[in-house]
Amino acid sequence: MIVMKKIAWLIISVMMVFSLVLVSCDTTEETGGKVTEEDTGQKVTVGGEEETEEEVKEEEGPSASTGPEYGGTLRLWQTMDSTNFDDVVTRGFVQGITFLQTNESMWRGDWAQGPAGGYGTNECDWVAAYDVFSQKRGFAAESWEWSIDPATDQGILVYQIRDNVHYALNPDSEASRLVGGRKMTADDVVFTFTQVMTDSRAYMYRAYPSMRKSFSCEKTGPMEVTVTVASSDLITAIAKFGNYVGVVPPEVVDKYGDMASWRNSVGTGPFMLIDYVAGSRMLLEKNPNYWGTDPVGPGLGNQVPYIDSLQYLIIPDASTRLAALRTGKIDQGGPIGYEDAENLRKTAPEMIEAEGPLGGTPWYIYMNTQRSPFNDLKVRRALLMGVDLELIKKTLNYGRGQILTWPIEYTPAYADCYLGLDDPDMPESVKELYVYNPTKAKQLLAEAGYPSGFKTTALIAQSQVDYLSVIKDMWSKIGVELSLDVRESGAVTSVYRSGEYDIVSATGGRGPISVFYHMVTMVGEGSLGGNASQIVDQVCIDASTKMQATYITDDKAAMAQFRELMKYVLDQAYVVSAPQYPQATFWWPWLKNYAGEYQVGYFDQNYWASYIWVDKDLKKSMGY
Repeated sequence: MIVMKKIAWLIISVMMVFSLVLVSCDTTEETGGKVTEEDTGQKVTVGGEEETEEEVKEEEGPSASTGPEYGGTLRLWQTMDSTNFDDVVTRGFVQGITFLQTNESMWRGDWAQGPAGGYGTNECDWVAAYDVFSQKRGFAAESWEWSIDPATDQGILVYQIRDNVHYALNPDSEASRLVGGRKMTADDVVFTFTQVMTDSRAYMYRAYPSMRKSFSCEKTGPMEVTVTVASSDLITAIAKFGNYVGVVPPEVVDKYGDMASWRNSVGTGPFMLIDYVAGSRMLLEKNPNYWGTDPVGPGLGNQVPYIDSLQYLIIPDASTRLAALRTGKIDQGGPIGYEDAENLRKTAPEMIEAEGPLGGTPWYIYMNTQRSPFNDLKVRRALLMGVDLELIKKTLNYGRGQILTWPIEYTPAYADCYLGLDDPDMPESVKELYVYNPTKAKQLLAEAGYPSGFKTTALIAQSQVDYLSVIKDMWSKIGVELSLDVRESGAVTSVYRSGEYDIVSATGGRGPISVFYHMVTMVGEGSLGGNASQIVDQVCIDASTKMQATYITDDKAAMAQFRELMKYVLDQAYVVSAPQYPQATFWWPWLKNYAGEYQVGYFDQNYWASYIWVDKDLKKSMGY
């Protein structure tokens, strides 16, 4: 029976993708966002559910529901297959997209502190990987506390584990039947924490060698777990054990050796992974034993999730993804760039839109400060002044967004960290760096001993050629001859890790803003650690140590320390910033209690799915 279902799904998926490709290429008009072929009522099948071929009526349908309703399916896209189904064997820097839904961590972002369908406090927008400790809500853990023992120089982290949490029970899963829907215990948490810190295959083991050496974990009460690390590692322990590790049942690992296969998925989260078809979809169904409730709004106190199932449709092709969203086969999509967003506004005007995370021109220019001439501050300042960032913003970024985005961009959740170019206390010496001034740039180069400029080379991938060609042209006007060393991505990565380059261009080099207190782009151990400019600056190192200690007791004070540090860091012109503009998130009106959230917590992508509901009557009235 299962085999037949999979064969049927594969046939359906092929038909669906084929039809969407036709739609993405077709020039026929669209009415109301529904796929049409001269309004003949084309039928498209998704996930085994057929949409009617009846002609959509012109009159308006029923008004939106006034409160939460249960049932329905949420369909989202994925650009590629997921291979991350556990926290040890298959996990990379972030947890797998389905693991986030099936296995809960100690805490996650507090949905109620975001928009929450208009009922939240709006302390943050939940569009990026935020990790403000005061914006957390307990999930596997009910409460927590931490402290430092000065006598032993140890950091102590104590969790009180919830006593009303049970594992999901999927009767069709052998691994789930093995666990039997039993209650989660403190022993499970000890096993989980110990596994990620002692198994050499685990990301946590590999990423935090210092914490690995000082780590210990034990059950210190019926539902209490205590983690002990060196005091210098406490901030890392709080962040990572809090929001970065999902609880797993030991008996599944004991029987199968690991939980790398999706078939071994068992957790306490709001959803159960029911099926995975490579290249096609991932299907999750609601966990009927889930303990969680709606924390705010008209559904306050209701058991969640509201939806019956969550489907991830794997659609690698960008135009096909957009066609799926435009025609209602996908309920929500993002982040979406400027031109595609403009197209969606015209072709699917019924859709709702919100600003998503920053994107656009993604390439930062990192100068190797351990090499001449980039170890000279005047040279670095000249190169930054020699880039017309305002012109790049006006042209490549459509006149939108932020110019100063390194080492962090402005976000509401971290507003206390950000020092803007227009802020009264921004030093004039920093402001002048972000105003295009080729005359001043030439003067600085002459003062540094390069009156005729110099030659240098940038290591880049093919995708960066267009942008770096713009930089090359701008620098030529100040006498700097830039050669582009274009290599395939694997070769670029290899050279980057070795640190043997003059200039490298990379995206994401600013790191997640959530770890501002230990920004690896400024204090990482060379390029391998994320410090692409290979900065070795004792001011940054000392400030990072201070901020980590402060953040343990006062996150706002740590943010203020970071903001003050920026007056010094930006003046050093370590990196040529890249203008960024907000991408867009689109969703259909039948998706209720949603306001454009992306990650509710630290890389908790799509965790908002627990709190939204589908207005099935409205969806039907719109012809879907």
